[in-house]
Amino acid sequence: MFQLRRLEYDDVEWIFDACQDEAIQRWTLIPRPYSLEDAEWFVENEPEYVTMVIEDSESSMPLGLVSIHDIDEITREAPMGYWIAPWGRGMKAASAAVKLLIATITPDENIQSVVAYIAEENTVSRRTIERAGFVEVEREWGMAREFMNEVMALKYRKTL
Repeated sequence: MFQLRRLEYDDVEWIFDACQDEAIQRWTLIPRPYSLEDAEWFVENEPEYVTMVIEDSESSMPLGLVSIHDIDEITREAPMGYWIAPWGRGMKAASAAVKLLIATITPDENIQSVVAYIAEENTVSRRTIERAGFVEVEREWGMAREFMNEVMALKYRKTL
């Protein structure tokens, strides 16, 4: 079905292509407009705690990214995010990738739980994270974005 691997420089072009998608631009914090240089910078600097490419395990076609942004040393929460390119949607790759990423980082004594902040209106992503075993724990204004505007976010948690 799906597998995860680390970012490589060869990922720049498909990441650039995927990030032209309106849904990715709507629900994520990528720069707008998203340039080839933005993709190069992201791959070369990997600004997250860990970022993995989601691939089809048979064809090795990249379908999206899943990442742990950082780890809060006090709460031991690890905020995460993901996106799927238009050509990878409808296969449940994101929920599978979230589960794979959690299996990859477990056990990590620095992480007690993984959390995701999802815009209330982003029903597709909410269903995705629920399929991955996360539960809604609270609502917070401004922890999610829609076209760079702060919106109501639902915080989902999976305790490890």
